[in-house]
Amino acid sequence: MARAQPEASGAWLAVTLQHALAEGSAAELEGLALWAMRYSPLVSICQTGAVSGVVADVAASAHLFGGLDALLDDARSQLQALGVSARCAGAPTARGARALTLSTQPLKCWIRPATWPQHLRQLPLAALELPAPDLEFLASIGVQQVGPCLDLSGGDLDRRCQAPLSLWLAQLSGSAPDPRRSVQVPEHFDRSIELLTETWHSEALLFVCKRLLGELEGLLRGCGGALQSLNISFGHAHEHPDTALELRLTRPTQSLDALPSLLRERLSRLEFPAPVRRLRVRAIPQLDWQPQRPELWPGAEETAINRDQLVDRLRARLGDSAVRTLGAQADHRPEHAWQTNEANLAAASSRGRRAAAVSAVRGLRPIWLMPEPQPLSRIAGEWQEERGPERIESGWWQSPVMRDYYVLRDPRGRRLWAFRTPAGDWFAHGWFA
Repeated sequence: MARAQPEASGAWLAVTLQHALAEGSAAELEGLALWAMRYSPLVSICQTGAVSGVVADVAASAHLFGGLDALLDDARSQLQALGVSARCAGAPTARGARALTLSTQPLKCWIRPATWPQHLRQLPLAALELPAPDLEFLASIGVQQVGPCLDLSGGDLDRRCQAPLSLWLAQLSGSAPDPRRSVQVPEHFDRSIELLTETWHSEALLFVCKRLLGELEGLLRGCGGALQSLNISFGHAHEHPDTALELRLTRPTQSLDALPSLLRERLSRLEFPAPVRRLRVRAIPQLDWQPQRPELWPGAEETAINRDQLVDRLRARLGDSAVRTLGAQADHRPEHAWQTNEANLAAASSRGRRAAAVSAVRGLRPIWLMPEPQPLSRIAGEWQEERGPERIESGWWQSPVMRDYYVLRDPRGRRLWAFRTPAGDWFAHGWFA
């Protein structure tokens, strides 16, 4: 008579590589664990002989991806895009999800707790990763699936098998705890890949970079941090020094979807002294990062993100020094009240809001400031005072000025910003839009 099995209620994602890892290939398995942290920080490595993979407890995070089935589909598509040959499965227990990836059953959807006992009984014993002598013994008594094992006495099986079969079956069904050591989330990212063959091609290098970026994004999501800069080193043969590339973003981000297109731009302008044989990516997550709060008005946040992505693309294509922003400077003299800054629009936006508040106190300022003040007599028109005067007296330490500024208007509606000197001379200094 079959023993009643308590219902398992967890949610575990298992990813098992379909190729055997050679000795000393632990780095590839560590990279897979980092990648899996995009779904949960609770990731454990599973390795039995040459069969390697990871399991992740996604019970608390599945809703962020649209549910269990959507999470499973996302994992499969992500691995396929990165060129990783692996099988994915989801089940209520860690050992069960791992066993599903090792079975020959078609894996289309996440196995729910209600149907888990039925699927559990149909699993082949080979999927439990039992020692070969245990499989031979069970086959000799006609047992090749998990179902008949559940019907047998656990004590008898344990006495005749090398593995603690009754415990494994209990963990498989969810009736016994299955404690696992989670991979520790590293404080920084430093991963490298040796290429199978040397190459000059930027698209081949970009494909390898995508795999490392996938691992980096998993780390960022696992630790709750964000990225604003990373360093990529391209190693060469024949004692050539590494080619270094630094990629900086306008604002910190946790999603690295935009990075491949930026890297493509940078790689197209990069000149290598020799073929590349090794890639190394290094980055330090910003752990104090806070996701941007939704804006009051719909679309404002999306506009800011699109603006930042445009600046990132321009910097990748033209170089960091070619893209600048304008900012306010603490000087009352108009010709010294602005400066160019590095293209950090998040900071520039904050500075702009402060500058706008200061301008509201100081007075109206034109958008177009002339390179040099021009005598008002050179500008044709019948000008009338609309606003003013506003006294600006500053710069005693450098080019002192004392001016009375006015907003002037002519009959055609043109508005001019002009000032009068203590001697009574009038000069035009800017145009209003």
